[in-house]
Amino acid sequence: MELARTVARLGRWLEEHAPGDFRQLAPPADPELIAAVTENRFELHQDVRTWLALHDGSALDRAGVAGTFVPTDFPLLGAVGIRDGLRAMEEESARAVEDDEAAACVAGVRADARWLPVALNHTGGRLVVDHREGPAFGAVLELDPSIGLNGVKRWDSLSQLFDSVLDALVHGTPIATASGSKAVPRIEDTRGLPPHVVWDIHHG
Repeated sequence: MELARTVARLGRWLEEHAPGDFRQLAPPADPELIAAVTENRFELHQDVRTWLALHDGSALDRAGVAGTFVPTDFPLLGAVGIRDGLRAMEEESARAVEDDEAAACVAGVRADARWLPVALNHTGGRLVVDHREGPAFGAVLELDPSIGLNGVKRWDSLSQLFDSVLDALVHGTPIATASGSKAVPRIEDTRGLPPHVVWDIHHG
């Protein structure tokens, strides 16, 4: 319930300050699609279920530049995108076993069959919600081979992700990136595009 309230507040803020991002918020996902995300391999985390019941992703128009209000430049996937991302993750894990790279991959370094991709950026980076049993259950991890990130924990949960994003947008609070720099949001409305959130990266 707390996540639903946070997402509602985020939506109101985006509608007022970043309408380009607000327009990218998709309507709720079909309940049957939500139920089929994991294809009965494991139980879907309640945070993911709640998000999809509110918005089927944040990139209604995938060609647009808006919708990437999660640092660093991540549009959130809808139910179908999450399902397809999980299939790709499982295939990646299976290939690692075949190539005898299980110690580096399946152990939860580069891929895992219970890492559920919930966001994908333009560099191929992914945010995944960890569905493995244990203390990291529900945590949001970042993977980005282009900058050498392998399963780095970003947030304790999807709820914490939305809380931190909302706090950053409302108060200008920096968010630490997985590489140790700081992401600070601002609104960009140049080039005739509707106002939308961009993240400036500060090193050091």
